[in-house]
Amino acid sequence: MRISSPRNPLVARLRRLADRAGRRAEGRMVVEGVRLVQEAQTAHVPMELLLYDPEAAGKDPRMAAIVARATAAGVRIVAASARVLAACSTLETPPGLLAVVAIPTADLFGVLGRPDLLLAVADGIQDPGNLGTIIRVADAAGASAVAVVRGSVDPYHPKTVRATMGSLFHLPVAEADRDDLAEGLRRRGVRILVADQRGVADYAAASYRRPLALVLGAEAAGVHPLWQEAAEASLRIPLYGRAESLNVAIAAALLLYEARRHEEV
Repeated sequence: MRISSPRNPLVARLRRLADRAGRRAEGRMVVEGVRLVQEAQTAHVPMELLLYDPEAAGKDPRMAAIVARATAAGVRIVAASARVLAACSTLETPPGLLAVVAIPTADLFGVLGRPDLLLAVADGIQDPGNLGTIIRVADAAGASAVAVVRGSVDPYHPKTVRATMGSLFHLPVAEADRDDLAEGLRRRGVRILVADQRGVADYAAASYRRPLALVLGAEAAGVHPLWQEAAEASLRIPLYGRAESLNVAIAAALLLYEARRHEEV
């Protein structure tokens, strides 16, 4: 099948999947570009549709290999003009390849029972790039999972997905209600540390004994009072220059790698 008109019904459906309500209604999301589609295939994420520009595939062996693999797996393959791909894309420069895949699911509360738990909790994060980077860093640091508290940006927002660079497909990521998550951590004896620039404990001197949850809040508002009350300590990352604060994703990287370093000492 090949489509050349942006008015094709398939284009309208793919546009709907760029919206949170459309994604939730279908349980599907769109991933764009060679890297992300490859990562989805490697992780065996169920793929429903692959849309590609044959001219672009003819110039990129990686794209041709993706199409061949998807064809062998029985995925619906649709060839389309560059104009159609542009109409479906959320990027300024469409990559000529996109896939419709199932939104990954994760049993977050099952993960919480692990004695070696290292959980990153994103509460109130509104920037999709920051959330995606937190997920990517958590994956790189060997975290057990990422919990995204409801009210944060959608973890399946196209910008979030791109910022994860595929880590969304390799690490359990799940949304949770704040109260339910805090109670689940308490019942399982999980220690809670919060990142807070006003905290009194230096992050480098803290105990990162597991099971452990590291809570990161929005840069402007900070962590929710519930976490402050539940936390064993509030961790401060020293600032030596004139910057007022650190980007939340950078703070996540420092804390997660510090937790990893303490485990290996």
